[in-house]
Amino acid sequence: MWGYLRDAAAAVPALPEMQEARARVPMRWYNRVLKAADKAGRDSAARLARHDMFDLGAAAGAVAAFLADHAPQGLPVRPDATDYEICKKARAIAADVLLKTTGLSTADALIVCERECERQGTELPKITPPKKRQGDHDAHVRRYRAMPAIVARVRCELWWRRRLRAKHIRALEHSNIRLHYVHYRSDPYASNDAVRRRAAQNRRNAATLAATTLENELGQCFTLAELAEKSVANKALRRGELMTRLKGAEELADAAGFAGVMFTLTCPSRFHAVKQLGHKWKPNPNYDDALDPRAAQLYLRGVWARIRAELARLGIAYFGVRVAEPHHDGCPHWHGLLFSNDLDTVCRVIRAQGLKDSPNEAGAQERRVRFERIDRAKGSAVGYIAKYIAKNIDGHAVGDHKTKEGYVVQADMLGDDVINPSQRVEAWAACWGIRQFQFVGGAPVGTWRELRRVKEADLPAADECQAIRDAWEAAQRTEDKPASWAEYARAMGGVAGEGKRIAIRYTERMEPGRYGLTLRKVPHGVQAMGRAHIVDGICDYWRQAPIFVPATRYEWRKVERSGGAASTRTRVNNCTRPSGAASAGQKRPAWMDGLYGPETAPEGAPT
Repeated sequence: MWGYLRDAAAAVPALPEMQEARARVPMRWYNRVLKAADKAGRDSAARLARHDMFDLGAAAGAVAAFLADHAPQGLPVRPDATDYEICKKARAIAADVLLKTTGLSTADALIVCERECERQGTELPKITPPKKRQGDHDAHVRRYRAMPAIVARVRCELWWRRRLRAKHIRALEHSNIRLHYVHYRSDPYASNDAVRRRAAQNRRNAATLAATTLENELGQCFTLAELAEKSVANKALRRGELMTRLKGAEELADAAGFAGVMFTLTCPSRFHAVKQLGHKWKPNPNYDDALDPRAAQLYLRGVWARIRAELARLGIAYFGVRVAEPHHDGCPHWHGLLFSNDLDTVCRVIRAQGLKDSPNEAGAQERRVRFERIDRAKGSAVGYIAKYIAKNIDGHAVGDHKTKEGYVVQADMLGDDVINPSQRVEAWAACWGIRQFQFVGGAPVGTWRELRRVKEADLPAADECQAIRDAWEAAQRTEDKPASWAEYARAMGGVAGEGKRIAIRYTERMEPGRYGLTLRKVPHGVQAMGRAHIVDGICDYWRQAPIFVPATRYEWRKVERSGGAASTRTRVNNCTRPSGAASAGQKRPAWMDGLYGPETAPEGAPT
C-alpha cells in the first residue's frame, strides 16, 4: 500500500498496527516505533527511486516486527501494564486454575497446573521433597508427596502475582536495554520504569510494615517497621556489619602474613548493549540481544566457580569478598578483595579463567580482568573496597558515582521523588535478582548472628567449651568495645574461620502455612564439641560431647483489633431531651415517665 510522502505524517499514526502499538507499549517506545515506521516507508520508496512516495506497507511491517519482538501477544500483560492490572491478571489466572482443578485428583490437577504455567511462560513451582522416610523407595514417591503443595501454589493468586511481577519487569527492562534507553546519557544502571516500580513496591512494603503490629509473650508490642529497623534490613546496620567483617578479614590477613589484591572481572562484549566513547555512546554491534543482566551474572558465577575449583586443586588458601555492581548499561561486573598466601597464583588463575571466553576480542586483554595490589602505604585494604560497598547500599560518604571514563551519574527526579544513583543500583539488583555482596573462604555470618541472640547466663563454663565463650564475646558490641570479626573467626578455627567449630543447631518440624504443612528447619541455638561432666551412680568423669547453647527467640503474634467497627446505625433517639421543663419545676406528662430513665440514681449506685 502506497501513499504520497506529504501525507505520511497523518497516514502512519492511523495504521492499524500503530493503533495497536499505542494501546500496548509505553509512550517512549511508541515514539521509537513511529520513527522506525517512518524510516521504513521512506527507505522502501527510496529503493525504487520514488522520493515523493511513501510505502505504508513497509511501515506497517516495521511496526508489526517491533511488536512481535518487544510486545508479543503471548505476554500475560502488556509491557506498560500497571501493578493493578498485573494483580487483576493474577487473580483471573488463579481463579481459572482453581475452577479447572476442582474435583480432580492430585496427579490430574498437577497436569492442569503444568499446562497453565507453560501457557503463561513461567516455570512450575520447585518444591524440595521432604526428607526420605520409610516407604519412600525412589524420588517419584517423594515427588508425589510434594504434589499438593505445587498445586496449592498454582491455585494461589499471591503466587501468580509474584511470578507475573518478576516476569513483567524483567521483560520490560530487557527491552529498554535492547532499545538503548539504559546508559549513562539516558537512564543509568536501570530504566526509569524499573526505578519507578521499585519505589512503588518499597512504599507498599513500608505501609504494610507500619500497619502490622506484633506482640511477644512478654507483652512487648512493635510494628514490623520497628523490628526491621533493628535488623540488617536497615541499610546503615547492613553497611556497618559488612564493614566490621571487612576490618576483621584485614586483621586476620595481617596476622597470617597474607597479601591482598583488588580484582575486577567483567563480561565479554556480547553482554554489553552500548559502548561508551568518552562522553558519547553508540550501540554495540557485538551485542547479543538474547542476553540480559541475569544471564551476565550467571556467566560471572560460572567463571568464579572454575576459579574456586582450580584454586582448591592447587591447595591455595584465600578469603575475601566480592561485590556485584552494574555498568551504566545494566551489565554486571564484579569487584573483589582477596587475601592469599600465594597471590601470584591467585591472579594467574583469575586471569586465565576470566579470559577463557573470547580472549581475542578488542580490549579483552586490557579490560576484561584487572588487578591492583594492596599498598599499605596508601591506606588499609578496607579502603579499597569500602566505597563499592557503600555505593551499592545507600551511597553513604561515597561522593560522585563515576564511570571509568570519568562521567558522573547525577541524582534526578521521578515525579516528586529524588532518585540518587544508589537507589538505581538497588532497583537494578532487585529487578534481576542479583546478589550484590558475598564473602568467600571465611567464617559463616549466620553463626555470628545466632551468637548475638545467646544470653550470657546460658553460656557453658570455660572448661566445658571455651570456643563458644570466645566466639560469643567477640560477637557482642557494648559501649566499651566494638564487635570483633577477627576474634570470632579465630574462635571458629582456621586462618579465617573456615574451621567452623561452632554451628547452628536446627530442629525440623512441620508448620502450617498458606500452602499446607511444610517441613521447616528452625534454628534454636549453637553447638560445638566440648567436654561434658558426667555424674553417674559410681563415679563422675569428663568426656567429649557436643555442647548446645540455646538462643533467645520470642514467639510473635499479630495484634488484631479487639472487635469489628461499630455500626453507624443505632436505635438511640438523639433528639434534645426535655430537661428545661423539669428544671423549671413543671411536672412531666405521665406518658413520658420512664422514657429517659429515673431522674435520680437508684440506691447503691456509684456516684
